[in-house]
Amino acid sequence: MCKVAKSTPPPIAIFGIEGRYVSALYSAALQMKQMEQVEKHLQALQKELVKPTIIDFIESSMISAGDKAKLMKDVGEKAGMPPAAINFLFVVAENGRLKLLRRMITLFSTVMVAHRNEALCEVITAKPLDDSTRKTLMEALKKFVKGKNITLTEKVDSSIIGGLIVGIEDKHIDMSISRKVQMYTDLIKQAV
Repeated sequence: MCKVAKSTPPPIAIFGIEGRYVSALYSAALQMKQMEQVEKHLQALQKELVKPTIIDFIESSMISAGDKAKLMKDVGEKAGMPPAAINFLFVVAENGRLKLLRRMITLFSTVMVAHRNEALCEVITAKPLDDSTRKTLMEALKKFVKGKNITLTEKVDSSIIGGLIVGIEDKHIDMSISRKVQMYTDLIKQAV
């Protein structure tokens, strides 16, 4: 008799065909203690999936699903991927789901963010943040995410004139001067 490993659900609810595959990958990688390696290798693969030759391979109906599965397994082994990632790629290809692979990898990255209890935050400013402003901003952002670790990405865009635009989890807050100028311009146009 063989033992069937107990499936561990991801930390967030995921749905659809992609969700089923990602849930299985999450559970396998967690049990095999390969979470970070799987994430790293899949993110590297994600960059390759936009190349025209790879797109042609994925979309080709001239190559059987079985041949694609064997090739994906060989590619994974040669790239030094952990077994959980290799098995995932093999099953995805064998079931004819390679066209969904990019979305699956993106969804797995989202699951990993939740797994690490992180909140992704992007801040766009007209000029780079100084240390005291960054510290004040981080304190304010911590109130939004309640106990999560914040991973901050900073971008500079001089077209916003001043202020800042903050994107955190599913929230978007635009406090830029350019937005206010646009808002007042629209109000003036409506009044005329």
